[in-house]
Amino acid sequence: MIQPFYASSAINRHGDYRNNEKLLKNIIFEKNTKFIPFYKGKNLFREINQHIKPVIFNNNQIHEFFPNGIRNTIFLGVANTLNYIGVDLSSPNQKFDLWLEENNIIINDLRKYGPILDDIEASFLALSNGMFYWHSTHKFCGLCGFQNFPKEGGFVMKCSNEKCGKSHFPRTDPAIITLISFQDKVLLGRSPRFPDSMYSTLAGFVEPGESLEQALEREVFEEVGIKVKNIKYFNSQPWPFPASLMLGFFAEAQNEQMTIDYNEIEDAHWFSINELKSLEHPSISGGFKLPRVDSIARRLVDTWINSFN
Repeated sequence: MIQPFYASSAINRHGDYRNNEKLLKNIIFEKNTKFIPFYKGKNLFREINQHIKPVIFNNNQIHEFFPNGIRNTIFLGVANTLNYIGVDLSSPNQKFDLWLEENNIIINDLRKYGPILDDIEASFLALSNGMFYWHSTHKFCGLCGFQNFPKEGGFVMKCSNEKCGKSHFPRTDPAIITLISFQDKVLLGRSPRFPDSMYSTLAGFVEPGESLEQALEREVFEEVGIKVKNIKYFNSQPWPFPASLMLGFFAEAQNEQMTIDYNEIEDAHWFSINELKSLEHPSISGGFKLPRVDSIARRLVDTWINSFN
């Protein structure tokens, strides 16, 4: 099985550490601890020998910026005997802001560089992004409105109201994503938010009370008016941009007659196996692009193409 992007199997999240506050405090000061910075909703990168690398601080570096201690941290896990801590550096800090400027640090979305990063580092960056987004949307208790505070290494937000004391846990939104085929063709659509000329597999969020298969059938019919059969699970991929789990499927169309709902998508087309293979030769590709290489959508398409070899 091909391992999806942003989900390295080398990472041990060590949930058993999260209730040990003394251990977590000690990890903050250990030499083998690495700090993943999160900065105003984005990540930090730098160019080293013409290669893009993520900015990851060691213990001395992070405490140089924050000699009085660091806040807003999340224990992410352990990989290759190294501890990884996410740290939100979005608050004003003159010394850190000057360092960013002097070192020509690139501030950008992980998705721009994710496919070229080390698997472990990209996975930790993605986990950190998703967790800090969740923190930002759960500052206050949804039951009583009191302020929440982080517990268990940042994986629980607990209400500060003693009469309430509600514990809030991270939530992931399940979304189906499916490649629809009919004989030697596949159906790809595009959203207005896609890059120019890019077509991708159909996708949508699972609603309460739905099975994954029901969500797939509903989304496909809503978007292109096609009924499907022979639904087969493919694989899954975390997509913490900000908080989704993509569940990939193959399915076959009962026929190729489409009725596109232009309120749902911008366009949809059937693409033949020859058209998809022509993308290996840009001069005859017909002017369309496939989804990003770090996406499960691309893996669905590539797997289908390879099935003809």
